[in-house]
Amino acid sequence: MNQPTHQEIVQRMSGLETRVDDLIKAVEAMNSSLTEVKDGVEETREIVKAWEAVKMSGKFVKWLGALAAAIAAIVIAIKGGIALAIK
Repeated sequence: MNQPTHQEIVQRMSGLETRVDDLIKAVEAMNSSLTEVKDGVEETREIVKAWEAVKMSGKFVKWLGALAAAIAAIVIAIKGGIALAIK
């Protein structure tokens, strides 16, 4: 096998440098895209947490409504019992 000439080595190295530069630019672009994706994921997490809080407060309101209805039923039963006792 023939030894490459100095000129061929220089050309190959130049080509390799160009390829490495292109790879570095591609990796930097991916890092930029990854940062955008991370930001999007963080925003989505915040939205999910807010939705969970809304669901929890909805459950609390539902529970509170049932408790109020139970208390109202007890009060009505007591008033009805008092009204019957007075007659």
